[in-house]
Amino acid sequence: MSGEAKILQPGTVIKPIIDQDGVKLLVERLYGISVLELIELNGYDDKNYKIVEDPNVKNPLITNHSSHGYVLKIMNSMDSQNVSLVEAQNEIMNFLLTRSVTCPKPIRNVFGHLHSIENIGGKHHAVRLLEYVPGELLKDVPKSEALFYQLGEFVANLDNKLQNFNHSGLVSREHIWMLTKVPELEKFKYVIKDAEKLDLVEEVIEEFKYAIVPRLDELEKGVIHGDVNEMNVLVTPKTPGSKTDYRVSGIIDFGDIQNSYYVFELAITMTYMMLLTGDPRTGGFVLAGYTVNRRLPDDEYRLLKTLISARLVQSLTLGAYSIAQDPKNNYVVSTEKADGWGLLKKLRKSKPDPDDDPTDWKAIAKEYLTRS
Repeated sequence: MSGEAKILQPGTVIKPIIDQDGVKLLVERLYGISVLELIELNGYDDKNYKIVEDPNVKNPLITNHSSHGYVLKIMNSMDSQNVSLVEAQNEIMNFLLTRSVTCPKPIRNVFGHLHSIENIGGKHHAVRLLEYVPGELLKDVPKSEALFYQLGEFVANLDNKLQNFNHSGLVSREHIWMLTKVPELEKFKYVIKDAEKLDLVEEVIEEFKYAIVPRLDELEKGVIHGDVNEMNVLVTPKTPGSKTDYRVSGIIDFGDIQNSYYVFELAITMTYMMLLTGDPRTGGFVLAGYTVNRRLPDDEYRLLKTLISARLVQSLTLGAYSIAQDPKNNYVVSTEKADGWGLLKKLRKSKPDPDDDPTDWKAIAKEYLTRS
């Protein structure tokens, strides 16, 4: 397949088309599970379902039943063409599970495989089943500086462990949501109708081309999660029953794993946490935790503002494109709801107050560490 064909092109439909009855039949045929409860979860171009099995239907093919249920993942038709990518996603979870990182566990189907390729709606899609991991999502609990700091620690620890993971399925992976693909947004920017917003998008794409692309060979590279956001981070109460004090406990959704750059992982995490609060300062708390566990060279730190702006532009542009394609797809509307444009404008402010710069994340991190 050519490099061009590996990247999503405007107008291409790759999301699986299947109804709930089809999902139930699929789960029964491939995993021997009779579905008691089925809930569709968020997914940008994949389909994900939370499944609770009927305990009254015994199936000899299943030896270990997950007490918390399962997640069925039906991968989009584009990624499904890369079978080694599917294998890499399964293997990275097993790799992290053996290194004390809480994440989903892949389940073998009735044929003994961790995935299968199924014809769904006339297209081929990879189908997998994972154990459901209990816990609340970070988006649903009270936010605190300490929680953002701890997420930074967690992500640095995750990347430190992933330094020892590699897989052939990630070597040539191309995906429109990879930060390296920001220049490709030129093809999608037509969906931004507001002239001021379009100017911002074009400015950030150009800045990425001249400030980031020529520097890529200098950055530390490895496998990253690629999508650490408030819907992919699990938290649990620090003390049983607490409704105010939470700690980061695990990570889910390895659909965006890639061989990329560690500073991209940090930038993506900071972006989503700032979106969550609407305050650029939040990035400083994430940075504080990250740099306690992992060194960030000064020349990489200086790229953060451009990388974070680029992630916002990527999310806003692809979100607008997705809604233009399917008005009912509310997955990426979250960036707009969280005022991604407002945050982007704050980041692009030409001359921040030198005595009170909310994007001086290094100073904010230092002040937080001093206080703590």
